[in-house]
Amino acid sequence: MKKETIEAGVTTTSVETPAEASAQETLHGRSVFAIEMTASGLSVRTVFLSDQNQLIEMPALFPDVHYALSQIDELRRMVMERFAEAAQIGAQVIAAQAAEQNLKTAGKRRFSEAPA
Repeated sequence: MKKETIEAGVTTTSVETPAEASAQETLHGRSVFAIEMTASGLSVRTVFLSDQNQLIEMPALFPDVHYALSQIDELRRMVMERFAEAAQIGAQVIAAQAAEQNLKTAGKRRFSEAPA
């Protein structure tokens, strides 16, 4: 059984383990978005980041509409930032490939124009 509450901006999660229903573990931390660029596109998932910097797979909890919308706005900002970074890296790769191709072409011209 999982119980989540929001206290002063910090998500507190209590988890009961099935083997020991009487034992309870309390974690302190916050829900965060884990964003990763993959070959297929941008992967976004929510995880719980404990105060001990441990990542735990867990859905985000939005206690009210204002908090939910502020988190969605933050996610939107982060997604746009990641795509902008990816576009910049892509442009740098294309420029490097073009420069390499120009060097190869210039080298071929130099060898073909050499006096016999």
